[in-house]
Amino acid sequence: MFKKIDLSIITAVGALSLLGVMMIYSTAGSALMARQIVWLVFSVFVALVFSRISPRIWANLTPLIYLASIFLIFIILLKSDVYPKRWIRLGEFSIQPSEFAKFATVLMLANYLATKKKLQSFSDMLAPIVIAGLPALLIFVEPDLGAAQIFLPILIVMSYWAGMSGLKILILFSPIISAAASFSIYVWAIYMVLLLIVLYFRKQLTDLIYGLVSNSLVGLIMPLVWNSLKVYQQKRIVSFFSPWVDPQGMSWQIIQSKIAIGSGRFFGKGFLSGTQKKLEFLPERHTDFIFSCLGEEFGLIGIIIVIAIYGYLTYRLLVLAKETRNRFSGIFVSGVMTWIGYQTFVNLGVTMGLLPVTGVPLPFISYGGSALLSCFMAIGVCLSVSRTKMAY
Repeated sequence: MFKKIDLSIITAVGALSLLGVMMIYSTAGSALMARQIVWLVFSVFVALVFSRISPRIWANLTPLIYLASIFLIFIILLKSDVYPKRWIRLGEFSIQPSEFAKFATVLMLANYLATKKKLQSFSDMLAPIVIAGLPALLIFVEPDLGAAQIFLPILIVMSYWAGMSGLKILILFSPIISAAASFSIYVWAIYMVLLLIVLYFRKQLTDLIYGLVSNSLVGLIMPLVWNSLKVYQQKRIVSFFSPWVDPQGMSWQIIQSKIAIGSGRFFGKGFLSGTQKKLEFLPERHTDFIFSCLGEEFGLIGIIIVIAIYGYLTYRLLVLAKETRNRFSGIFVSGVMTWIGYQTFVNLGVTMGLLPVTGVPLPFISYGGSALLSCFMAIGVCLSVSRTKMAY
């Protein structure tokens, strides 16, 4: 059964998952560790089943899986009385459809992009934008900005892997850069001048019109978008740029996370010996900020090892995406690589104070059954691709 499967992917995922069980025990106790083990065993079983299903069958099932994920999010938005509207309760357990929407969207994008031999114009990207944008918008409404943002890099990388030129993608999504730059009129003005130079030398009228109009409009409406954000979302952004403005409030997580990581020094304080965790200074220490506790207990050495494992897993997925002969399979694996790699980057960036706080779990390590299961589902399909990578 395993002779054709990429065992390096299994090894990396297994190491991260076992480390996650250890850290959940350290940060949250035996009760939550037991629940995570149940999810882990079930997730491994699902991954093994998925690995035996041909990528061709996955391509055929894709529309049904995608529509089912959208339907579940709709159900939450319409029926849930709990705020934020993110979970569906199933007895003793709850599931978070937004996590499964990532898997379904990667499948759907791969299925659509695989049918396009060439991606040359902006019109070729309309359908992929809708495919990724619909779940992202619904998840944003829940609200869950952390999960919603992940669909953008997935869309960009999968489109590039499918054949869209890098410069065309940059121009298409340049309004996002305009939105980020618009917080300073001077930065935005410099950005617009540089964009104009790039568009002028490109000498394509459609690119010039689209670039100038879209970037100008986005830059002008950003104040309205800022005012539409929830107060806590505005505070998170402010606390990122000025964490000591509100050290007892919104900036508490970032400050305590930095203290936890820094206090681990080179070798760490030892497993189960983290003081930030014991004294409960660090919120969400078994979910979004579990990496902070890992840094406190295992130090710089532990941090380097964990980052190396994630890097190795991302590399193996990249190699698999390049080696497979099937277009659908290659594009799908590139999406999974981006999903896991970007989510890891965001989580680590948040815990180190390099990015604004967003609720993004660390793949395979953070507590959470839905996040764990969805990642294993994706890995299961990747293992199926590794078995059949030489088949067209």
